Amino acid sequence: MSDTETSQPQIEQALAVVQREIDCIEAELSAFRRFRTRLVSIEPTGQSAGTVDTSAGGMSALSARQPKPETSLRAVREAYRETVMAVPHFEAEYDDSLEANMSMEFGPELGTQIATGTRLTPKLYEALLTASEGARDERETLLPALERERESLQSVRATLDDCERRGAALGANARRTTDPARLDTIDDQLAEIEADCETAAATRQRQLHSRSAAAISGIDGTSLVRYLYGDCSATCPALADILACLDTIRRHRRHCLVSTR
Repeated sequence: MSDTETSQPQIEQALAVVQREIDCIEAELSAFRRFRTRLVSIEPTGQSAGTVDTSAGGMSALSARQPKPETSLRAVREAYRETVMAVPHFEAEYDDSLEANMSMEFGPELGTQIATGTRLTPKLYEALLTASEGARDERETLLPALERERESLQSVRATLDDCERRGAALGANARRTTDPARLDTIDDQLAEIEADCETAAATRQRQLHSRSAAAISGIDGTSLVRYLYGDCSATCPALADILACLDTIRRHRRHCLVSTR
């Protein structure tokens, strides 16, 4: 790496993860909105009760408008497959059966009834409406949190890029001089950069502790950061790059201190 080159490898990896998650959540949010739109156009199956035909003296056939017992349920399954299960990342991220995916999104009891049942009763239909709205709302809540995380990472990256450039220039100057007064001045400037890094670390820590993804289905109270970065090389990527920058700045400061003795 040259004296002026900067590198935030953990943050870059984290930004790729966050952007991929944003893309997925946006696609799923749109899919659940479309699913609900189709859902409200589907009529639940009515009760199987005939009506008396007084002119014929017997029971009439059910109205031609009355769907067959399984028709509405088939329409729900088709709508779900063509919206939620049709997002571009579905196979890579889930690759579930209809029952498995519905059970994950709506709970095992409701998911199984919709995926394997025979009738979309009014009660089942209302439960599905509520559950689909919940899945939509979860993503509407998660999306701004992901966007804030992306902005936070970008802000830390910009701070570290600036600190690294300034630190590299000062470190190079320190190695070109033996003048104690000059080295003291450089050390003072490096101390300011060190303070900027420590402030960035403290700000990031506050952000991590202030946000939780506990309300998001499947995360079960773990932090948003662990949810995002559990499989990454650093579960706190911004802090990892801040610490790396601090190590470099402190190494420059030690050189100044040793050289003035």
